[in-house]
Amino acid sequence: MENAKLSQELAPIKAQTTKAEAAATALQIKTTDDLTVATELLGKIKTVGKMITAKKESITKPLNEALKNARAFFAPLEKQWWDAEKIVKDKMIDWQTKQLALAAKKTEVIEKKVEAGKMTFDKAAEKIEAVTPQKNVTTNAGAAQFRTVKEVVIDNETLIPREYLMLDMVKIRKVALAGVVIPGVRVVEKQAVAGITKSMLE
Repeated sequence: MENAKLSQELAPIKAQTTKAEAAATALQIKTTDDLTVATELLGKIKTVGKMITAKKESITKPLNEALKNARAFFAPLEKQWWDAEKIVKDKMIDWQTKQLALAAKKTEVIEKKVEAGKMTFDKAAEKIEAVTPQKNVTTNAGAAQFRTVKEVVIDNETLIPREYLMLDMVKIRKVALAGVVIPGVRVVEKQAVAGITKSMLE
């Protein structure tokens, strides 16, 4: 839908929204009669919200459905592609890991010869460079680059300081509201307003 056409269709809703915002800003509740006025205004604002949602969904629902179908259509192909890439990368990493281990052993032997005075530093550097696995591989189809990355592994969760932990508020709320007592947690009550439109009352 063109933006100009959409803007034209949204004009009445926009006018209602602007009017609702202005009324909400001007509202003052000092008496029970004012509370009645506020309730009436809240109902009208909820109606405007429904108008906005209906118009938005008339555009987004078809788009979301099309997006969902497109993702489902391409999912099997993407899965095969991802699997193929992972298989090749895993095999390359396995090879490189073995080569690095082998190079480390050869380097250790070379370093011992230098320490024993059986080999010069220059000669050792030359030999170490010769046994070091290549990090870059280039072909006509593409290129691959090996690099060392650092990963963080949790060995014992109980030893991690509290400052690095995050509370599962969804789980805590569900359990606490079910009546389960959780140390350090309490359930408090506060007021909230649920707006209901007139059509919902009929």
